[in-house]
Amino acid sequence: MESHYHLDKSYLWAPVDYEGIRLCQIGRLYCSPHTVVDTHIHLNWFELTVVTDGRGEIETNGVVCPVGRGDIYLSLPCDAHKITSDEKEPLKYDFFSFYTEREDYHREEERIAEEYLSTDRRVFRDERIRSLIGDAIAAFSQEGNYTQDLLASIFRQIVLYLFRDLAGQAPTPRSHTVLPAEMLCYRMMNYIDTHIYSLKSLGELSTLTGYSYGYLSTLFKKTTGETLAEYYHKKRLELSRLLILEGRLTITEIAEALNYASVYVFSRAFSARFGLSPRCYRQSEREKKHQL
Repeated sequence: MESHYHLDKSYLWAPVDYEGIRLCQIGRLYCSPHTVVDTHIHLNWFELTVVTDGRGEIETNGVVCPVGRGDIYLSLPCDAHKITSDEKEPLKYDFFSFYTEREDYHREEERIAEEYLSTDRRVFRDERIRSLIGDAIAAFSQEGNYTQDLLASIFRQIVLYLFRDLAGQAPTPRSHTVLPAEMLCYRMMNYIDTHIYSLKSLGELSTLTGYSYGYLSTLFKKTTGETLAEYYHKKRLELSRLLILEGRLTITEIAEALNYASVYVFSRAFSARFGLSPRCYRQSEREKKHQL
């Protein structure tokens, strides 16, 4: 028995604009008892997975979270994401992936990315969001007059309800013993993690924190044992490795997505870290899979 998409509109590489909300993907999937949606890497979008029936598990960045009917699971930019359906009660879920281009929404997105980085806080419930995503799927299925305006209105409501829902949840304290320096470093690491595709310069951290880059760099090295540049370099290469394994992007597209000066610069950096060029690494991993 195969899984069945009742709708799968994908605009991952060319998101469609709905009055400042960019739609990356929307759809509805009915899983079979053995369905596994393999690990895939999010770019700069948020995603809502709305469980309409059944049970299963969502794994994000190596952490597994059980979900059931009525749950909404929040995925953040740059997450590595996997979904496994329960064998006895197969999952049925709707999904909606987006990012915004409205300046007044960016502050809320930044807050959510910081406060909900921990994967044990990603599940919430909101019948309005569930219903609205269902309405959007229905609108795509019955396209006609005013569909664009209708979808723009629906998507705006979903995003606003999401902001209100997550603003109403009290953040879970990360630790009662975290020092201010460690908190500042955590904030910088979180910013790099969730802006890895859009980050043009580590100098952006100065704007984020209000401190000079020299001070931040010294503090980060003293607190974590590595420089900000080393941390950024490591995170970018690790993400590139996952994108290579995922296989959706070409090597050149990965280099461009991660803001390398050229594919040659990317290839040299990757080879220095992993001992193989990106193309050889992809081929090697494919051969390993075929031998299993």
